[in-house]
Formats: sequence, C-alpha cells, structure tokens
Amino acid sequence: MLQTEALRPAGTFRDDLKAAILRRHCADHPMTEKWAKGELSRHALRGWATEHYHWVSNVLPLFFDVCAHDGIPKDVLRMQMENYREESDDSHSHLDIVLRFAKANGGDIGAIKRGRGLPSTEAWTRFLRMAAREPSWIAGVAAVMGTESQSPRLYSKVLPALRNIYKFDEADLEHFWLHIEADGDNGHGGSAFDMLEKYCTTDELKQLAIHWAYESARMRWFYFDGIYQHYEMGYALD
Repeated sequence: MLQTEALRPAGTFRDDLKAAILRRHCADHPMTEKWAKGELSRHALRGWATEHYHWVSNVLPLFFDVCAHDGIPKDVLRMQMENYREESDDSHSHLDIVLRFAKANGGDIGAIKRGRGLPSTEAWTRFLRMAAREPSWIAGVAAVMGTESQSPRLYSKVLPALRNIYKFDEADLEHFWLHIEADGDNGHGGSAFDMLEKYCTTDELKQLAIHWAYESARMRWFYFDGIYQHYEMGYALD
C-alpha cells in the first residue's frame, strides 16, 4: 500500500485530491507570482510557450497508454479519447494557440518546432507517460488531473497582467482563457475528478489516486522551475 496518509487531510475524497495538488500548485510558484505582477520578462513568457509546445506535442500518446489498460471502464475510455481529440484537433489546434503566444513574444516558430525543450520539460513528459503505463489506469488519470486541474487557478492569476500590463491582443491570449473553462469543474478537470470518485471504491485505490495527483503537481512544479531558471534567471539548462 502506498504511504500517502500524510497527504490526506480530513475531508471527502475529492477534497483530499485537491489538497494533494495544492501542495505543489503552480499558481503558487515564484515564476507565477512574478508573472501575475507583470514583472516576468518577455523572454520568459516566450520560454513558457516554447516549453508548453514541446510538452503538449510529446505527451499526447499518454491518452492511448491509459486506454490500452485491460478492463478500463468505457466512460473513462470515452473521456480519454475526447480529451485527445480536443487537444489534437487540426481545425482548432491547441499547439497553434500556444505558438501564437510564443510569436507574440518574439518567438521564431520554425526554431521552436525544430527544438526539443528543456530537460525538465522532457522529465515531466516522461513522468506522465510512465504514470499512464502503471498497472492501474487510475494512476494515469490521476496524474493528468494533477496537471490539467491546475489551469483555472493558474491562468486566472496571470491573465489580468497579460491583458492589463503586458497589453497582449485577446487572440494571443486564447490558450489562457480557453483552458480556464476547458480544464475547470465542467471540463476535463471535473470529469477526471468524477471518474476517480466513481471508480476509487476502496481506500487503497483512493490512496493510489492521491499519490499520483500529488506527484504530477510536484513534477509540473519542477517543470516551472526549469523555465524560470533557464529563461528568467539565466541559468542555462540546455
């Protein structure tokens, strides 16, 4: 049994999941604090978009990794495929939206696509792919939720500065306002919570989900560390 009791305050299972993510929520990262004040450099904003592009473009197979589990419930399977289709929809590409923000910060789209991302970005990608291949599909779903469910609080914190201090055009900010809704309680994040509540019927399964949700938040924090150190503080990680 996983040793996760210390991660579980008193409350409902959903409360426990949210509390685990809050322990390393990227809305509280030093880079986010600086970003929300309008003090993060354009170089770092371009770097964030660059790394987010490399993460999304390399992590998408994890949805198939989760779906490959024997006995995965059909509603979980549908949720995974709907998430994949939305992320990879050529008619409204989420990758193009991120690259639009990179370009608004002076990014060279061709150079970004030819790159590979920082080691911390690759580590986050490998972690999520690993979680998706764990013996239980619950690990993969909880890990994705530990990442996606952060978007509403994270992006709501920086969006005012992007609009009012940095003065970006609204079209260049689509990634942020789109994912505040798409990953909220009525979107991907809420659906994942619902599925985990439905199928984590034992304390052991609940602890499994809480463990992977926390580890996912922890790895995303490390990914933010990489962006902040490399693009803002000048410590060359590549």
